[in-house]
Amino acid sequence: MKKGSIGLIMILVLSMLLSACSSGSSTDTGSSGGKVKLTFTVWGDVNSSADEVKLAEQFNEAHPNIEVKFEPIPSEGYGTKLTTSLAAGQAPDVFLVGDGEYYKYVDKGVVEPLDSYLAADSSFKLNIFQPDLINNMKIEGKQYYLPKDFNPLALWYNKRLFDEAQIPYPTDEWTWDDMIAVAQKLTKKEGNKYTQFGFNAGKWEYPIYTYLWDYGTDIANEDGTAAEGYMNSDKTVAAMEKYVALSQGENRVSPTPLDSQTLGGDSSMFMTEKLAMMVTGRWVKTDLDKSNVKYGSAMIPKSADGTRSSITATSGWAINASSKHKQEAYELVKWLSGVEAQKLRSTNGKVLPATVKELEEVKAKEMADKPVIEMMNFAKKPITLRSANGPIFVEEFTKALEKMLLGEQDTRTALDEAAKNVDSKIKK
Repeated sequence: MKKGSIGLIMILVLSMLLSACSSGSSTDTGSSGGKVKLTFTVWGDVNSSADEVKLAEQFNEAHPNIEVKFEPIPSEGYGTKLTTSLAAGQAPDVFLVGDGEYYKYVDKGVVEPLDSYLAADSSFKLNIFQPDLINNMKIEGKQYYLPKDFNPLALWYNKRLFDEAQIPYPTDEWTWDDMIAVAQKLTKKEGNKYTQFGFNAGKWEYPIYTYLWDYGTDIANEDGTAAEGYMNSDKTVAAMEKYVALSQGENRVSPTPLDSQTLGGDSSMFMTEKLAMMVTGRWVKTDLDKSNVKYGSAMIPKSADGTRSSITATSGWAINASSKHKQEAYELVKWLSGVEAQKLRSTNGKVLPATVKELEEVKAKEMADKPVIEMMNFAKKPITLRSANGPIFVEEFTKALEKMLLGEQDTRTALDEAAKNVDSKIKK
């Protein structure tokens, strides 16, 4: 066979291979009339994520070359399943991350930085968002997340239980000692069985942080490089002894972890008239408004010296660093974070809008939950928003708290051990 014939055959074969490759990717990229297919996820289910379902439908209508599929993951086990799918290369193109794990996912290298996409996009500006929220979503100077919503922590109380006991509702002047004194009056027993608790001193670290900050202490130093002298300081030990005592002994005012597990958690206890007060976020309105409970919100109590603290709990949309369609995923993240999405979610009264203008509109007409919005002014950063070491502090502090609550170790011993464990693990 002549060289020219061989060359021609090779060209034809190469042409066919290139054609096949092009044909195989056209459906995937939309370059030949097909659609780019994206998936995104949140914690919960379709019923509790009706807004995201609607936003996905609207996105598909507005983007004929992209097809978005919403695949929520049950709240319990969300982090585990997401982490597993990321490791296996099977995670959604866009996923939601809670503020306590912003650093963790960036540290794993699974979140795509947004800076280059934002710089090339003249139609979308970050100044539409609350500055603090956007800054919290920057890790080491890079923007990794865009906000879904936010919720400041506040004190929520059952009005009916207060009314029955003829106790005035919480005021802005309440201290933690005032709250505990009222909680004692609202705690009831029938024989040896507790039928009603005044307050929930649970295991979730966010309310505990507000309590510790008001007592002038923290579980870590500012940059998250040391636990010794912070997590086990005299102030922290004294404050935690008082906190743990709220759910122990004859004069306890709070359910134990076992009580909470048996009775369905603080929200369930609150709605079934078994709990008078709890510190949590505004997302609780979703369940409260579906029930017959008569409730109110107030500012988190302050310390005796007037210090008041809160945390603004946020969640952010992230692009999977391994996504094959990052530009399209960026368009989806913009859509899920944008003004119309913020309006949709806040209209339902479940969360506060992350955008400046929309939040001002809520502030102007909000009356019942005005204290929740005011708690924004007292928000501080938990350790998970200050350092990549945050998850280590949380893990060891939680272990210590469980030992204290179960009576396995005294407060000093548990916190000394936890501080030692943290300092042996953290990145300096």
